[in-house]
Amino acid sequence: MKKTIQSVVMAALCLNFCYGQNKKTCPKPETTRTYVYAFSGFKSGYKTGYRISEDQFMKGRVLTVRNYTITQLFALALRLERPHDTSEKANDQERIVIDVRQPEKLKRIYCYKLVVPYNHQDDFYVLMQRSLNDEFPEYIVKMEKRDKEYFMVIRDKEY
Repeated sequence: MKKTIQSVVMAALCLNFCYGQNKKTCPKPETTRTYVYAFSGFKSGYKTGYRISEDQFMKGRVLTVRNYTITQLFALALRLERPHDTSEKANDQERIVIDVRQPEKLKRIYCYKLVVPYNHQDDFYVLMQRSLNDEFPEYIVKMEKRDKEYFMVIRDKEY
């Protein structure tokens, strides 16, 4: 009888331990990320610009941005900057409102890469916005309508 109780207690402890380990290693579905992004600093020798290409591994899309400021990255994510169109670049800069305490921080230059799988290609720019918000949580960036025109507004997040 004593051996049976010890065996049952040992089995219960082992099962409890195994269950706890499995529960710990399985993340919640809403916390898993299907896209990958990376930031790096200024890279000398590269022209400022970006390129959207096909990803051979995940059969999705890849966005590669070189030497953009934080403001330009957010403008690209909100599709304020049109791809390969230089005719309205000056007009686009006038549609950006910066309302932050330290605007010089927005002038830091970064390189950025986003890889999105084929099943999330429709959410390409939304995922870019989400990754930028994760990387720069001190700013609130949104589009506002003022006098029949849309402006990108960058503000400090109030803590």
